Amino acid sequence: MRSYDLVAAAAVLAGGISAAHADVAIPQTADPLLANLAIPADAPQKGMWSKVSDWPLIGLHLALMPSGVVMSYGTPLGNGVQDGRTFDIWTPEAGLGAGSHYTFPNAQQVDSFCSAATYLTTGAMLITGGNTPASGYSAMASTRFDAATLSATKLAADLSAPRWYGSMITLADGRALVVGGGKPYEVGAYGDPAAAERDGKVSTTPEVYTEGAGWKRLDGAKSSDAFGATNNRWWYPRLWVAPDGKVFGISSDRTWKLDPAGNGAISQVQTFKSGPSESTRPNIGPTSTAVMYAPGKILQVGGNGLANGYASSSSKAATVFDINGAQPVVTETAPMTNARQWANATVLPNGTVAVTGGTRYADTAGDNAVYDTEIWSPATGRWTLGAKSAVYRGYHSAVILLPNGALLSTGGGVPGPVNNFNAEIYYPPYLFRASGNGAVLATRPTITAMSGLSLAYGAAFTITSPEAASVTSGVLIGLSSTTHSFNSSQRLIPLSGSRNGTVLTTRAPASAAIAPPGYYLLHILNGSGVPSRGVIVSIGLANQAKPGTPATTVPTLPLDGAWRSLVPTNFPTYRVRHAGYLAGISAIGSTSSAVDKLDSAFAIRKGLGDAACYSFESRNFPGYFLRHQNYRLRLDRNPGAGDAGYAADATFCARRGMTGTDISLEAKNYPGYFLRHRNYEVWLDRFDGTPGFKADSTFSLAPAL
Repeated sequence: MRSYDLVAAAAVLAGGISAAHADVAIPQTADPLLANLAIPADAPQKGMWSKVSDWPLIGLHLALMPSGVVMSYGTPLGNGVQDGRTFDIWTPEAGLGAGSHYTFPNAQQVDSFCSAATYLTTGAMLITGGNTPASGYSAMASTRFDAATLSATKLAADLSAPRWYGSMITLADGRALVVGGGKPYEVGAYGDPAAAERDGKVSTTPEVYTEGAGWKRLDGAKSSDAFGATNNRWWYPRLWVAPDGKVFGISSDRTWKLDPAGNGAISQVQTFKSGPSESTRPNIGPTSTAVMYAPGKILQVGGNGLANGYASSSSKAATVFDINGAQPVVTETAPMTNARQWANATVLPNGTVAVTGGTRYADTAGDNAVYDTEIWSPATGRWTLGAKSAVYRGYHSAVILLPNGALLSTGGGVPGPVNNFNAEIYYPPYLFRASGNGAVLATRPTITAMSGLSLAYGAAFTITSPEAASVTSGVLIGLSSTTHSFNSSQRLIPLSGSRNGTVLTTRAPASAAIAPPGYYLLHILNGSGVPSRGVIVSIGLANQAKPGTPATTVPTLPLDGAWRSLVPTNFPTYRVRHAGYLAGISAIGSTSSAVDKLDSAFAIRKGLGDAACYSFESRNFPGYFLRHQNYRLRLDRNPGAGDAGYAADATFCARRGMTGTDISLEAKNYPGYFLRHRNYEVWLDRFDGTPGFKADSTFSLAPAL
C-alpha cells in the first residue's frame, strides 16, 4: 500500500472533490465489545479471545449486513436440529448481553439451512437453496432479506435446480451467480459420481439472478469437471470475481474460469492437486478454507476431506493463487503449524489472514480440536501463532470480520461432536500495545467524516481524521458472509492517496472487476498497523441509498406496575381480556361494564421464566398470569417458584410487531410461536408468514380503562 503524502490544498481539490461538498459525519460511540477486557500481557503478539457468550441459535450461517447488524441462522432457538427458518439479528453496538438480539422466524416458508447467500445491490441479502427434512420445503426457493427493515420476502422465481450446498457471489455487473449445490443430503455423491450426475443429485449448471427478471441458466457453463460429484466438487465451490471480470473458482481438487456473459462458458479447468490422501494430505476439498487477501490473490489452506463424515487426517498446506494474469500462477507458501479441516480464514484490515478453529482429523474434537489462532503474512509468507480460543469450532462454524476489527466466531455442530449455542470474539494483535509489564488497547485512528458513503468507481473522496498525520494506508474489505468454512464476499482492496491537514483524499477502485458492486468496510491504518473502526460504504451502486441505520431490535415494555391493556391493532376498539379463565378479545370502551374493564387490565412484570421477557398479571385476579396451555391462552394462578413449567408458559418475549409497528409476543418456550387472535379467541400459533397472521399477532399497549 502506498502512504498518504502531504500535498497542497490545490492538489486535493484537483483529485475530484468539490470544495463545497457537505461531509457525512461518522458517529463516535463507545464500543461495548472493547470495554472491560482482561487483556493478557502477550496480546500485542497473539491477540486475545473474549469469554464465551450465549448465542440464541447455532450460527452456521453468519453475515454482516449493510445496516451494521449481524445475521445468523441455521437452527431454531435453543434447539440443536437442522432448520433454517429462524433468523437472528445481533446489534454489536448493544454488546453481547440481554437485549442485543432480535430473533424471528422466517416468514416466507423457505428453509435456508445449508443455503448460499450474497448481497443484492439494494442492500438486501439474497439467500438461495438449502433445505431440511424438518420443513420439506423446496431446495430451489430463495428469500430476499432486508435487515434495515427486518423484512423477509420469498422470491416468486425458483431456481431450475436444487442448490443445497451451493455457493453464490455478486458479479461485476451486479447479478448474483450461484454454482454447485445439489439435492439435500447427497453428501456421499462422490461415491458414485456418474450415477449422482445422471440422476440429477448434483447441479452442474450455474444460474444467474437479475432483479426484476429472475433466474437464468448458464447452459454454456455446465461442467462436471467444475461442479460435478467427483471429489464432491459440487459442495460449496470457492469462487471470486477475477480482475478481468470473469469468475475464478476452486472446486475441491480443480480450478476453473467462468465467463458469465450470455449463456456462460467454462474454461481453464485444471487439476489443482490430487484427491484426499493420507500420505500427501493436500489442501483440497470442501473441508478447506480460502480467502481473497489482495486483488486477484487467494490463499487456500487446510482440508484433505470430502465431507463432514469423511474420515481423513487434515492438511497443513497453504497455497497462493495469483489470478491477475491470463493464467493462474499457483505457489506453495509456508504450511500452517496446525493441520486443520473445517477452519475459517478471514482477511484482516492490515492485510494478514487469520485462520481459526478446525480439527486435525475429520470433524472430531477432544485431542484433535485446534484452538490456536494462526495469522499469515503475505509480506513474509509465514505464520504466527495467536491466542487460543475456548470452544471447539469445526463443521458448521462461521467467522466474520466486525467493523471494530475483531472477529466474531459462532456455531459448530448439527451434526458434530458439539452443538455450540455460543459465540466468541477474537481481538487481533493490532488492537493492543505493550504498557509496562502488561498490555492495553492501542490508540486507533478515527474517521469522523467522509465526503460520502456511496462511492462511484474511480471517483475521489475524502476522509476526515484527527489522527491523519499518523495514517499511512487505507483498505476496503467486502462485508463478510460466511458458511461452511468459506467467506464468499470478503476481498481486500488497498487504497492510496494524499493528506492535507486532517483530510485524506483517495479514490474508489477503478472497476467492478476489482470491487464488485456492493458494500465494504473502509479502514484507515496508522504506521503501527492499527486500523480505525470500519465505516460501511457502498461502491458502484448508482441511485442507491447509503447503508441504512439498524432497525430497533427488541422492543422494551414498561415495568412500572401500571395497569395496561393489549389492543389488537387490526381491531382497535377491542382488548385482550379473560372470561371464564380463557383469553379472547372483546369490544371494550369507556361505557363497558366494570367487569369487562377489569378483565382487560394487566400489569406487565419481568418474565417469570426469563427476566429479559415479560409476564402479564391480572388486575382483578392478583397472582394469576396469562399463560399458554394446549396452545390456548388462559389465566392461571402462579403456583410459585417451584413450577418451572408454569413460569415458562407464562413468559412471552416482545418482538417488533409483525406488521412493522407495535409489538408481537413470542412464547419463550415455543420459539416461533406467537400470540394471535382468531375467531375472537387468543391462541399460541406457529408463525405462517401470511398477512392475516401478521395482522392478528400485532398488538399495541393502551392504559387500562
